[in-house]
Amino acid sequence: MCGIAGILAGSRDTNALRADAVAMAACLEHRGPDDAGVAAGPGWALAMRRLAVQDTSAAGHQPMRLNDLSLVFNGEVYNFPELREELMRHGYRFRSRSDTEVVLAALEHWGTAALGRFNGMFALALVDARRRTALLARDRFGKKPLFVASLRGGVLFASELKSLLRVARAELTVCPGALAEYFRFQYVPAPRSIFREVSKLPPASFIEVDLDSGAVSEPVEFWTLPAAGGSPASPEEVIEVVRAAVRRRLVADVPVGAFLSGGTDSSLVVAGMCAAEADVRTFSIGFSDPRFDESRYAKGVAAHLGTRHTHQQLEWREAMALVPALATSYDEPFADSSALPTLAVSRLAREHVTVALSGDGGDELFGGYPRYRTARMLRLGALTPRPLSALLRRRLHTVGASRRARLLGAMTAGSGEAAMYRELVSVWRSDDLARLMPGIDHRAVDWPAFARIGAGPAERMMRCDARTYLVDDILQKVDRASMSVSLEARSPLLDPDVVALAMRSVRVAERRPGAKPLLREALRRELPAELVDRPKMGFGVPVGEWMRDGLRPLVDDLVLGRTATEYDSAAARTVVEDHLSGRRDAGHQVWALLALELWRDRWLTC
Repeated sequence: MCGIAGILAGSRDTNALRADAVAMAACLEHRGPDDAGVAAGPGWALAMRRLAVQDTSAAGHQPMRLNDLSLVFNGEVYNFPELREELMRHGYRFRSRSDTEVVLAALEHWGTAALGRFNGMFALALVDARRRTALLARDRFGKKPLFVASLRGGVLFASELKSLLRVARAELTVCPGALAEYFRFQYVPAPRSIFREVSKLPPASFIEVDLDSGAVSEPVEFWTLPAAGGSPASPEEVIEVVRAAVRRRLVADVPVGAFLSGGTDSSLVVAGMCAAEADVRTFSIGFSDPRFDESRYAKGVAAHLGTRHTHQQLEWREAMALVPALATSYDEPFADSSALPTLAVSRLAREHVTVALSGDGGDELFGGYPRYRTARMLRLGALTPRPLSALLRRRLHTVGASRRARLLGAMTAGSGEAAMYRELVSVWRSDDLARLMPGIDHRAVDWPAFARIGAGPAERMMRCDARTYLVDDILQKVDRASMSVSLEARSPLLDPDVVALAMRSVRVAERRPGAKPLLREALRRELPAELVDRPKMGFGVPVGEWMRDGLRPLVDDLVLGRTATEYDSAAARTVVEDHLSGRRDAGHQVWALLALELWRDRWLTC
């Protein structure tokens, strides 16, 4: 696990390129505190910071070289032992036990076809000095980030935006379209970044760079989510496949533990760990407010499975004290409030282990979000006679004000499931956005394949979430929080075998959207019913209440006290004042404004 950075097709001399690459990598020390390295040649420079997880000896040092190839690699390839054996049959010999050396040999032997053979998470840069080309690639679900930009007379890349800000801040400008997407979704979806000049390499894709001309190819996709179909998996098969995925992710030369919320996904992962190892470390965060506290479930699962469980109970004042640290960890505006407990549990785990397994991916692949059930209800409402449709609308008054506004927005979004889906996943609805950023077409969110994938609304939403929300919100949230404290997070439920099983079983999720029926049935084989059959809880915090209480001074200073240039301050002020007065529940909208201003103070004015 590392942070990587570099310059390709650079027009300056090699020493200048090397110096910039070193400066960029220095910003990533939190991603790799154990080692640093740089390599450079005419027109290119590669740099890295290493977190030693696999073969912690000097033999795993990067950049790593093989003949004319030089590689920097961030991530883990879990099937590297099998690949190494296959490559040895082709005459390769290895001097280390690191997966990086196997990745390098695989790229030399199979070329870009090797990318589809890697079972793992990665972002990598490979320079071929003889062919004068470079390759940039990112894993199937984009667990490892990779930013790319044509700046300073070359093509710059890095694991995090802060590396590009370090050497080229004067060349970067905020992109209004990306900012509008941030307000709507609480993150900036790939391929955009918050800056016009910088893009994110899409997941499961690679690009090639000509080191002489600087020409950059269009992204080439090397993998896509499998089509649904086949015989649904049994609970016993789920357990078997998840356990195998977990075992692959337990291979490390450092201590390994797991995040345990007590929910279905993390509990299934921890059960798989306990089937493989006798001594399992688990970690959870709890809050004094029972509306947001799952700790009793986490403790129950840990006690039943016999893990060494470490729990930290946070008071809200302690949690709020972490808010300013989010802007340092998230160097692109990011308003998912669950980033805060994710940062807290990452800090707790890092005190004891270097690697932590998580349950990420279960909701998107197995149908766990309430909006899948909501989509079915709204579709029913659109197809039923007017009296029944009116009854559905009246039932909306039984849910919270914020969710009610989102549901009403979805019901009135216009024709088509894509429009409904957009409103269901929006934090700022279209009408508010039209006032906040006039002149931006907020209804033109492009879901190009939405109408062509899946047999039903829940399946289509699940597949879209797996390509958008999972990639750019969930996985990036965990990556930034964990790597900010030099902790590697691994996701067994995103193993290709688990993904294939999930796609075979999509029809099961479609029949019971929002319930994750297959995973729950599997977990009943591992845990007592009272720990399995319970309502879903999010990993959130009461940001709406915080804005009226402990965070009020920050809101007054950073949001109400400023005049913005990228959005309409008067429109923002109306939303904030309505929330603070209690006229409406707009806590997440205000949080997005506050997170943006905290980001601006940390990265644009320093």
